[in-house]
Amino acid sequence: MTGVESISSNIQKLVEVTAGMNTPTATGPMNLVLDKCTVVLEELRTIQILSETHSEGLNEQLQQTEKNMIEIENLFDKIDRLNAFVQNTKSELDKLEKFYNVAERQ
Repeated sequence: MTGVESISSNIQKLVEVTAGMNTPTATGPMNLVLDKCTVVLEELRTIQILSETHSEGLNEQLQQTEKNMIEIENLFDKIDRLNAFVQNTKSELDKLEKFYNVAERQ
């Protein structure tokens, strides 16, 4: 049980206990305070639930972002390999061109 749920449960028990009292002076102000506390705690619980929901959504987005980052890293690796391939191919073509020029002169 979370802290908010525990406090909410305790306040609810107090409301139930004081609701059984019959004297208006004992129950009137106390019930008002306890009712307000119960409402505030219910609002806090709602905020907690919303926060947990948003946290789960952010966690899923973070996992997707991590996957996207891995894909981007893989893409950059492929680009680097392609760049190396193009440079090697260009170097080989330059060598072939020089060889051809030398052979043509002879």
